[in-house]
Amino acid sequence: MPPSYCVEYAASNRATCKGCKSKIDKDTLRVGTITQGPGDYDMTAWRHLTCQKQPKGMTDAAELPGFAALKSGDQQIVRDWLSASAASPAGKKRSAEEVEALGALDGKKMKKTDLKKTLEKQGIKPTGDKGEMTEALEEVQERAKLEAEYNKLPIPKLKELLALNEQLKGGAKGELIARIVDGKMYGALPRCPECGGGLLRVVYPKKYGHGGQGRFSCPGFFDDDVFRRCPYTADSAARHAWKDE
Repeated sequence: MPPSYCVEYAASNRATCKGCKSKIDKDTLRVGTITQGPGDYDMTAWRHLTCQKQPKGMTDAAELPGFAALKSGDQQIVRDWLSASAASPAGKKRSAEEVEALGALDGKKMKKTDLKKTLEKQGIKPTGDKGEMTEALEEVQERAKLEAEYNKLPIPKLKELLALNEQLKGGAKGELIARIVDGKMYGALPRCPECGGGLLRVVYPKKYGHGGQGRFSCPGFFDDDVFRRCPYTADSAARHAWKDE
């Protein structure tokens, strides 16, 4: 049976996120992946909202059990997360050839109809004149070029770059590349200005055109063996220049 999903506020800080392996703070938004256990019962794996991939085929946040019980502001955060995730065509991983082809496009030489189709395929609503659409495509291309560049590096080198910039190093190669590309384009995520220990997470309102700003939150941090919770949230953050060497 395919998994089902739910969303809620964490009832305690006992659950560990299956994505980043850190504790999920009490009252923090979390997403549950529900699968059938070996017996006649269900198992739920919890993740931070920013650590959970978009459920396949889901486009309406209201479909998530528990959504209606969230505060209106948090409902919008979930909608933003879902729409930003859905901006990737059909949720499929792009091949190296597709990425390189996208990076090689020249918006100025494309017909307006082809430009519109390309933007729509990337989850961008084409608006304005051809010049504005060409500008929107440039951000898509920059991301594609960086993705192609870093995809050529081995995982140890990718983790080395993340460590150099004090970013999270866990996850599959695609997740490491996405983290590096994001940092290269918008700057490395900073430590929480309130507690100084947690590395800020961000949920963007959309995949492109956000300028590296969105809904920031602090997941907390471990002080020796004690987990310190932090309620910090913000709609903007000063990001650090990315280091390549």
